[in-house]
This record gives sequence, C-alpha cells and structure tokens, in this order.
Amino acid sequence: MSIKFTQLGSILLITAITSLFTVQARAEMESQEKENMEPLSTAEVFEKAFFDHTGNAFQNDSIVGQLNHIFGFNLFPEKQIALDGKLVDILYRDVMKTQAEAVTPMKTRDLSNPYSTSLQENPDYIGY
Repeated sequence: MSIKFTQLGSILLITAITSLFTVQARAEMESQEKENMEPLSTAEVFEKAFFDHTGNAFQNDSIVGQLNHIFGFNLFPEKQIALDGKLVDILYRDVMKTQAEAVTPMKTRDLSNPYSTSLQENPDYIGY
C-alpha cells in the first residue's frame, strides 16, 4: 500500500514541477509579445478577450488543462467562461459607446451583391 502512495506522490510532484515550467515559459513569451506590440484591430481585441481566461482548445487539452478542469487550480471552466463573457460585454459596450460618440459615423463596405439595381429602380416592377 505504501508503494502506491509513493508512486502517486512522485507523479504529483513531477506534474507540479512541469506545470511551473510551463507557466514560466508562458510569462516570458508574453513579455516578448509586449515589446513587439502593434495596434490590434477591433476584431483581434474581441478574439483576445473571448479567449482571455479560458484559452483555446489546445491549451485546455493539455495535462495541466485537464487537471484544472478537475481540481480548479486556475478557476473552474464555468467561472472562466463567465469572466470571458463579462470581458466581452465590457468591450462591446465600450465599442458601441465609441461608435455612438464619434463625430463622423463609422462606415463599412457594402456586402457583395450579384444584382446591379434594386426593385425600386426597375420601371417594370409594380409594387403593391
């Protein structure tokens, strides 16, 4: 019985050590990204906010992600999703406020359309 606990303890110790190294590597990458930072588009900011706490499927599929789902080391998935939703909501409200207060309205390109005219411009159309 004590042999099983020793093996389990060594597995937990190895898992804890590897998770510490992955966190350190991630922090170094984030600091390098901040140095080479360019302005992000609105779509990129929304994408980043959407995956801020939860991460993507590849991060959640790792061993550390699986353990987080079970034990909630970095919050449980439901809480992570709620925090991401709150962040996206705040960002959405800020973008809508910026758009409403703009002196010149924001304009976007029209969607591609296979028709060159509308029904109202057609003299043969009789509207009821």
